[in-house]
Amino acid sequence: MSLQLRILMNKFISYLILILVFVTTACNKPAGNIFTAHSHNDYHQQRPFYLAHEQFCASIEADIWYMDDQLFVAHDFEEINKERTLEALYFEPIASVFEQNGGRAWKDHDQRLILLIDLKTGYDSTMTALLEALEPYKHLFDPAMNQHAVKIVISGNMPDPDLFDNYPTFISFDGRMENRYTKKQLERIALFSNSIGDYVSRDFKGQLSKEDRSKLSDYIKTAHSLNKKVRFWGIPDDPAVWKQLKKMGVDLINTDTPAEYMQTMSK
Repeated sequence: MSLQLRILMNKFISYLILILVFVTTACNKPAGNIFTAHSHNDYHQQRPFYLAHEQFCASIEADIWYMDDQLFVAHDFEEINKERTLEALYFEPIASVFEQNGGRAWKDHDQRLILLIDLKTGYDSTMTALLEALEPYKHLFDPAMNQHAVKIVISGNMPDPDLFDNYPTFISFDGRMENRYTKKQLERIALFSNSIGDYVSRDFKGQLSKEDRSKLSDYIKTAHSLNKKVRFWGIPDDPAVWKQLKKMGVDLINTDTPAEYMQTMSK
């Protein structure tokens, strides 16, 4: 083989390597609209936590019941399974990905994951049990120990806002727009969540009346003026709905289908 031919071959191989690197990087690069989804009732997924995490969901929801000195993850009492504990379905997987990713939820991102815990049983005993369960994993949830810590947000049967100070500062709460919070209480509110049905006049299919748009817009502006994120539950899993709410400024789009959401919103 002549010297000129070898030079041409080497150039060709170099170009080929560059193309392969570019394609591989493009394929592995997260699509647009990452960190905009809330994985609603995440424990109903075939792969709780992991599917939502792989789809770059900003927030993951787990409903918990305190029974027999355990915190079980389930939507209804009849669904309780002794194998499906909060520790097994969420704390242990979170610990695993943090170990893999150098102390953060995603290797190449500083985004803090939200774990929204919806209390199905009374807050007093459930919160006491939750704090005990969190203790061995505190380094994963307390930003004083890790700036990339997962943000715990309590929803459901929440304590009265007057009791927020009874809980560690790394515990935040899910706000309701109809409530009136003091400035100090607002510091413990991570986001505002309400049913979409409270702000639209009919089944929401992605098309809004002028009145509905005004109500939602006022809600979003109010929350954002307080530097809080916005989430609505009760929305249909419909691309038109996702896109409409995203366009209006909703920060966390409620979905039961995280993979479909990411695929659709990335187009």
